[in-house]
Amino acid sequence: MAEEDKKEQGEEGEKKSGKKTIIIAIVALVAIGASVGVTLMLLGGDDSAEGEEGAEAAEQVEVKLPAVYMDLKPPFLITLNVNGRQRYMQVHVSVSSREQASLDAVDHHLPLIKSRINSLYSAQNFEEIQTEAGKEALREQSLTLINEVLEAEGESPIENVFFTNFVLQ
Repeated sequence: MAEEDKKEQGEEGEKKSGKKTIIIAIVALVAIGASVGVTLMLLGGDDSAEGEEGAEAAEQVEVKLPAVYMDLKPPFLITLNVNGRQRYMQVHVSVSSREQASLDAVDHHLPLIKSRINSLYSAQNFEEIQTEAGKEALREQSLTLINEVLEAEGESPIENVFFTNFVLQ
């Protein structure tokens, strides 16, 4: 009889440990399923709302293209009359834009741009352009002048003008 009691207890112990294993497996599967569901809900969101927001975000984000540069050659050589003496100004000018079409337009309209820049530079006061503020003002005037020419011709404007070499004698 003692042996039969041991067999019954052994079978009950095996049944209890088998039930525990099944319960633990079910709880684990429910926990995994819940975590996957929550993750998808947080990351996925509502598809229709995301589609609208995604389209708006794509419209708002502008991709900034790399700058493209072009030298205006040959350099500008200007004669300035200062108190009865001749002074010279030599300026190497470069322009930049984010669109190649703007630089192509500058190249196409270069004779007109050079003519206007020569007139602008010839009208400068020698003492003023010796200062850093005077050079910056001249650079800004050059940018405005070039963009005015391009806009009058129906072209897109350039972004910046640089003096790569500026010599006064």
